[in-house]
Amino acid sequence: MSNRKILDILLLMLFFSGLSSTFFTEKMHEVCGLIFLAAVLMHNFLNRSFYKNFSKRNTLNKFGIIFFAISLIFLNFSGIMLWQSDSNFNWRSVHLTAAIFSVIFLFIHLLIHAKKHIRGKIFYAASILAFILAVVGIFGLPYLDRWYHKVEINSKIIQGEKILSDKKFLTVYFSRVGNTNFSEKVDAVSGASVMVENEKIFGNSQMIALMAQNIVGGEIFEIQTEKIYPEKYSDTTNEAKIEFEQNILPKIKNLPNLESYDEVILIYPLWWGNLPKPVESFLRNYDLRGKILIPIVTHGGGGLGESVKNLKSFTNATITQPLDIYSSNIPTSREEIFNFLKETL
Repeated sequence: MSNRKILDILLLMLFFSGLSSTFFTEKMHEVCGLIFLAAVLMHNFLNRSFYKNFSKRNTLNKFGIIFFAISLIFLNFSGIMLWQSDSNFNWRSVHLTAAIFSVIFLFIHLLIHAKKHIRGKIFYAASILAFILAVVGIFGLPYLDRWYHKVEINSKIIQGEKILSDKKFLTVYFSRVGNTNFSEKVDAVSGASVMVENEKIFGNSQMIALMAQNIVGGEIFEIQTEKIYPEKYSDTTNEAKIEFEQNILPKIKNLPNLESYDEVILIYPLWWGNLPKPVESFLRNYDLRGKILIPIVTHGGGGLGESVKNLKSFTNATITQPLDIYSSNIPTSREEIFNFLKETL
């Protein structure tokens, strides 16, 4: 087997190992990325004759190579920024997007070259397989990122620029953390609404609430139900489904006095595309006429769902334009929250 073929096989192995990074350590992913970058450069050097008559190449081939190269540049650059930068910019989303496009253009690149060696039904079968794998890459990568990416945070991300106001704010949030008895070794992944810092557990909504309170000041309150939700995420979703189907409003432990507050920042996760029943149960205890309610929703892809529409159906508060935050983006969302609150208040 020639050196070129060995290198090509190595490149494919490294590329798909990189796509499986959610199952490996961050250090392994970084090392894999550096080796992949070196292998790509070597691949282009060994195949430099390809570029001599590049302008005369097939149009699909040319554009496939160009866009594949661009996606790899973004993939590697965003990876370096993730490795070295403490910026609040969401380089993870850039990295994930670049990975998705890299998968698409990789299969286009492979099919173009496979056509030289494979013909007939085998080629069409390979094309269908490549299409299926590309679709899996497009939809599968965000899924893996959401459900298997362990979110390690630093509480310093809470601190930052503040908004000065004479208004009195109350930040209210509902989270699985505080309503579930998690074990010390809980598998903290973004899809399960849990993050960790030095083995301390934070809820997604809790982290956003801490950011919001740091921005506007005021008090913070956690909605806690009398019942305890299951530790296993799938069991909690089943419990929530029953609450929706049977219109169950869980009892709330403590209820703060909202009279002295001008505006309430309400932070909650999207459950079954809607407002969690514990949040509805909490709000139904109050006459919110004259109060400003600012919703911030965490989600795994469902956006606001029907939650804000549901809020408007039973509360008489003035509800502002809401903000929705994708679960994996929470660690880098403080600037977005600051800009949203600055515009809203």
